[in-house]
Amino acid sequence: MTDRTHRLLANTPRRTYRAAPLLAAAFMMGCTAASTEVDDAAPLAQPSADGGLRFASEHDALGWVARRAEELEMGPVTVERDEGGRPIKVAGVSIGSPDEIAVAKASLIGELGGEDRAVEIAGERYLLEDHESGLFAAVAHCNGGLCTNDESFKNDYVLYRELGSRTSVTSGGFETRRQTIQGRAEYECVDLPGPLPVKCTGYCTYTSGCPSGFTVESTAGYPTCRTTCVGQVRNVTLSISIEGFEFYESSGILVPSIPARSGTTHDSSLEVKYWEYGIGIDSVISDANGLCGSHSTSGPDGFVVAKSHWGSVPTACQ
Repeated sequence: MTDRTHRLLANTPRRTYRAAPLLAAAFMMGCTAASTEVDDAAPLAQPSADGGLRFASEHDALGWVARRAEELEMGPVTVERDEGGRPIKVAGVSIGSPDEIAVAKASLIGELGGEDRAVEIAGERYLLEDHESGLFAAVAHCNGGLCTNDESFKNDYVLYRELGSRTSVTSGGFETRRQTIQGRAEYECVDLPGPLPVKCTGYCTYTSGCPSGFTVESTAGYPTCRTTCVGQVRNVTLSISIEGFEFYESSGILVPSIPARSGTTHDSSLEVKYWEYGIGIDSVISDANGLCGSHSTSGPDGFVVAKSHWGSVPTACQ
């Protein structure tokens, strides 16, 4: 089966419909009941010509993914297994800095798929991800002097899938801070030769200067020996809550399909994302028709409440 055939199969509309509450329950069971024990799986042979790894079976490949994902701290990582105890899906929720999450993902996919982002499993070649990013919706919001960029996204590949939201502060959120550095007063006398009088001098010594981004606002010399530094420091709180939706059978009614997850940080950017690896599995990420991201950012010069969404979501999210 060629890469194109795999992509076409992944994009073919599904004919089997399920009640969304059962989907949510199944997803939650996978996150709570599934064992996080990882098989000690190893590649079948050396990397192929394009740099991707080769595995004897899908279970071996997923065992490797689970172990590496835990090492890269992409978790919490859960492993869903068949009746024989073999892994059939590896999933997780990543919450934190978008840059750090992207680095961990790139490391795993780079090791697994090499330069061509493809892995060989039981003689079949699977494309991990397209080189172009998936669909996403981005919106800029401002309130007072605080501005953010908020987006939701979905990537649905044959072996790898992800669904999430991210937000970044683009301007504002700074406050003026001062820091006092106390120096040490020193006094030194020099007895010069001949009839010259003894010369005494007072001075200050400091173990460190102003922190990075700060400048000297004022200085008191000997014997006070005190320096005041001033700078603009970003002081923000970011929160994101995401929830996935799908249509209930053929009714056209949107219902929750993935339980809500949230994250909070004081950094200038945040991402909350579901991800999973598996071949030919029943996937709530693949079946999701939309994602609603609720974003909240506060700082000393503003408060931004925003919504971002991918696909079809309830009107309250738009």
